[in-house]
Amino acid sequence: MNEDRRLVVHYNNGTKVEVTFPVQIKNSTAAVQEAMKRIMESDKLVIESEGRLIVIPWSSVKQLEVTPAPPALPFGAIRNAKVVS
Repeated sequence: MNEDRRLVVHYNNGTKVEVTFPVQIKNSTAAVQEAMKRIMESDKLVIESEGRLIVIPWSSVKQLEVTPAPPALPFGAIRNAKVVS
């Protein structure tokens, strides 16, 4: 079974970049929640890809899409929503 995740970064200027990556943290809801908290509190998103480092300032990001959704979501996240437009 392929456990790879897909991340689409939508930039403020209308462009986007898509990356795939293996599961980073397994079997610990608390660890997933802590990692998500640290990422969101940082001023940038850092990705290592094929021997290069990609640093994306949050100020450049309109939105992120992660597929499939992580097993643990931040407190207050709306679950089971449907995008209609």
